[in-house]
Amino acid sequence: MKGIKKVKIQKYNQFNEAKKMTSLHQPTDAEIQEADEYLAKGIGSDWDYKNGHFIIDITGKYNVYYTLWKFNPKSIYNTTHFITNLSTDFMTAVQKAKKTAGRVPVIIDKFGTQAGMFQAAKAELITFGKYRGKTLGDVFVEDPQYILWLSKNYNGKNQDRKEKIEYYKNLYFETLTKKNVEESKSEFIGKIGDKIIIKAKIYDVRSEVSNFTSKMQYKCKLVDDAGNKYMTYNIGQPVKKDDEVKMTAKVKDHTERLGVKFTLLYYCKITSLANLKDDMDKYNL
Repeated sequence: MKGIKKVKIQKYNQFNEAKKMTSLHQPTDAEIQEADEYLAKGIGSDWDYKNGHFIIDITGKYNVYYTLWKFNPKSIYNTTHFITNLSTDFMTAVQKAKKTAGRVPVIIDKFGTQAGMFQAAKAELITFGKYRGKTLGDVFVEDPQYILWLSKNYNGKNQDRKEKIEYYKNLYFETLTKKNVEESKSEFIGKIGDKIIIKAKIYDVRSEVSNFTSKMQYKCKLVDDAGNKYMTYNIGQPVKKDDEVKMTAKVKDHTERLGVKFTLLYYCKITSLANLKDDMDKYNL
């Protein structure tokens, strides 16, 4: 009996030692102040927190990583969602959180109010495919395109998982939109109905047969040297990606897609067409 008791004591001591080795460093007040100042950069003072924010849990009660959470008070499901593990290093975790959040505020949770939900996050574990064993939040950070794939192809009966996949899909588009708003240089060109002349490069083109005329039409997205973007449902003649065109067109509408401003064109007439890549290949440049 004494031997068994001795083994139990040894195992208990080993467990406590392992726990000490894996426990998170609790940031000092000075470190938290430095992190708060870093996280505040790029966030407007008039931010409406009704639109939500991110949270870094620094208590480490349930795992050995600082973790990232998203708080969305407008969510029709759970308002708080586990996003991902960040790092065992505090400032590295802060930097990763800032990169993920973009212009959305990040709050440091000093009291572990989010940590209690870590067990619930385990329900987000993927049990199939190349990301088996990871949470939807981990995949969202590593490979958001896979989340889009899941939203189209997941046929499981788990309603909770379906809702969480939909949540992360919406979060992806929300994050992408905010990133585009921050980085895009595109502005609306002309007034609706105006005839304009543009010189731009085609960066996306899709050809399809018209349902009305049975003729081939070319749906294009273009960008000019100033970064302004254009879109037309039929540019009027065969074109391909990387073509540089000069053309006249009428402004049909102004539209915004995922935070990027597009000037929608119609009645397009190309006056000049060239492909710089073709020229480089032709002359071995």
